[in-house]
Amino acid sequence: MRQIKYILCLFIAFMGLASCETYGDYEIDYSSIHPLGGMYRITVTDESGELVYRNYCHLFNTSDESTTQCWIRTGAYNLSGANAYAINGKISCDLKTLTFSGSNIENLAGNVVTSTTTFSVTNGQVVLQGVTTPSGTKADAISFTFTNSRFPGKTYTVEGYRYTGWADD
Repeated sequence: MRQIKYILCLFIAFMGLASCETYGDYEIDYSSIHPLGGMYRITVTDESGELVYRNYCHLFNTSDESTTQCWIRTGAYNLSGANAYAINGKISCDLKTLTFSGSNIENLAGNVVTSTTTFSVTNGQVVLQGVTTPSGTKADAISFTFTNSRFPGKTYTVEGYRYTGWADD
């Protein structure tokens, strides 16, 4: 009986060791505009420095996976209240310098297919690990200025950081 227990224990140990399989590291797929793309928590101020709104800004790749163009969206699809300043359109980007800009871009904010309003983005820059978030985490910083034809003559400044998901951020 004792030999059967030893053989059974040995068999279970052998099966346990034989069933261990190691896998290599998985490949991480990044978008065509990595590391520029992502979701950013932003503050928008006007020329006087007064806070216009706090919201999110998204930089994301185009459907053709372009490395010289990306989509930018700030605010929500609803164009009321603070979201009246929202912008949504395709702009130019440079992945080597992590910059982006665009002039007289059709503003598709408000979930419209075509629009008569336009916006321009200048001085767009992402700085990797360039800011400390409210939670104390290092994150990528984003900054740019924009104009929106819905508000002629006004220039808005945007500053923020890549969204971390932490409650304090």
